[in-house]
Amino acid sequence: MKCAFGKISLKGTFKEQWEYGTGLYGRFLYLQSGSEQALICAFDLAGTFHTEARRFTARVSELTGIPQKSIWVHELQIHAAPGGKELCGEPMDMIISRSAEEVRAMLSRAEECECSACDIHMGTEFTMNREQYVEGLGGVTVWRGLKFDKDGVPYTNDPSVMLLRGYEPKLHSLDSPVYFDNAVDEKAYLFAFKNKSGKTLGTLSRFAAHPDVAVLFEHSENPDRLKEYRYDFDWPGYLTEIMEREFGAPGMYINGPCADLAVKKDCVNKGTYVSSAAECRRIAALIGKKIINEFRGRSRPVDTKAVFRTETFEIKLPVKDDFPRSRAEASDYEGRVKSAQAALDKALEEGRPAFEIKKLIDERWRKGHFYSMVFSSGGYTDEELASREVPVQVKAFRFGGYLFVGVPGESLVDITLWLRGSFTGEKTVPVDQVNGYYDYLATPRSLTLGGYTYWSSFVSRGAIPKLKRELYPLLRSFMK
Repeated sequence: MKCAFGKISLKGTFKEQWEYGTGLYGRFLYLQSGSEQALICAFDLAGTFHTEARRFTARVSELTGIPQKSIWVHELQIHAAPGGKELCGEPMDMIISRSAEEVRAMLSRAEECECSACDIHMGTEFTMNREQYVEGLGGVTVWRGLKFDKDGVPYTNDPSVMLLRGYEPKLHSLDSPVYFDNAVDEKAYLFAFKNKSGKTLGTLSRFAAHPDVAVLFEHSENPDRLKEYRYDFDWPGYLTEIMEREFGAPGMYINGPCADLAVKKDCVNKGTYVSSAAECRRIAALIGKKIINEFRGRSRPVDTKAVFRTETFEIKLPVKDDFPRSRAEASDYEGRVKSAQAALDKALEEGRPAFEIKKLIDERWRKGHFYSMVFSSGGYTDEELASREVPVQVKAFRFGGYLFVGVPGESLVDITLWLRGSFTGEKTVPVDQVNGYYDYLATPRSLTLGGYTYWSSFVSRGAIPKLKRELYPLLRSFMK
C-alpha cells in the first residue's frame, strides 16, 4: 500500500469578510493498493452546496485520474469559516485548482507504508447531546449555557437557553434540573502511517462534535460581539496541530455525525474571539491528550493487505410537505412567517398550554429558515424542490479491517449508532458532511419532538428510514 498526505491554504479562494485568527486549510490523504485508490479531502469550511461538491469530485477526478467514486469531499462544519453560497462558482474553481495541483504532487511522492491504529473509548467525558425532551413542553436544543454536575453530566432548568425565542413557560418539570444525557458518539480513532524506514508520513484522527467553539462570543452579552469574528479552524484545527507536534508529520482530522452533539465547552466569560479561541485550545488539548495516551499504550498494526475498496451510493430522500416547491416560493416567505407569528402571538395571549405554544414556536422559526436553507446553506435546485426528492451520496471505503462511511450532513448521532450496530461495530467509522451540505437530516424522533433540528430540515418523516433501508443492502454487498 502507498500513502501520501497533502495540504493547501484556502486563503484567497473566497471573498474575505473577517480577519484571520488562524489559517483555514484543505488537508488530503491518498491511499493506493493495486489498482484501487482513495482520496479523502477534509476542509476547514462550514459547508458546500452538494452541486458544488459533486463538481469538485468530478473535476479533481479529471485532473488527477483518481476515480470520482473514490474521492471524498469532507467539510468539518467549522462555524468560523465560509460556507454555502460564499463558496459557489469562482471560489470553488480556485479550491479545485489548488487541490488538484497538490494531489498530483502527492501521487508522485506516495510511498509504501505501514499503519498503526487505535480505537479509543472516550465515553462522555468530552461531549454531550445538546437535545432533550422536556415534559409538558417538547424537544429543546441548547447551544450554550448548560451547567455540569459533579460527575460532568450537563443540565439546566433555564428556559432562556432552550431556543424558545423569549418564551419562559412555568412548568413543574423545570423546577428541577433537566439532564442532557442522551447518547453521544463515544469513539475516537487515530491512524498513524509510516514509510518502510519508520518515518511517520502523517496521522488521521477522528472524533464527533460540533466545531462551534471559536464563535462562542456570538451568543454573549458583549454589545460589540459582531466585531469579534475571525476565521478560525476551531478545536479540530488545534487538535491537528497537537498531532503534528507529537508525531512530527502532517495531521488530518475528520469529524463524525454531530448535528446533535457538542463538546463540553465552558461558556462563561466568552465574549471575545480571544477567549473563545482559548477555549478551543483547551478542549483540543484535553481530547488530544486522551487520544495520544491511548495510542501510545494500545495501538496495533493495521493489515494493509486486507480488503481495500471504495464506492459511492446515491439515494433520494423525500422532502417534507411544507418545504418550498420552488426557489421562487422560498423567496416569497414573508407571508408564511407573518402568519406563523400571528398564530404564535394569539396562543401566547390566550395562555395556551406550553406544549401548544412550543409547537407554534417551532413552526414560526421553521418557516423563517426556509429561505436560508434553499439559498444560503443547502442550495437546493428547482428540479429537486419540484420533484420532492433530493439526491444524497453515501461514500464507503474499506481499509485495514475498518469500514469508513461518509454520510450526508448534518446527520445526527442516530446514524452512527445504526451503522455500528448494523455492520462492523467499533471498526465502523462514520464521517459526517461528505459530498455536500444538506442542513439537518432530521430523524422521525426529531420531527416529533421539535427544536432546532426540526426547524433546519428539509426531509420528510420517512427520509432517514428510507436512507437506512436502501443503504443496508448496498453496504452488505460492499462488505462481501
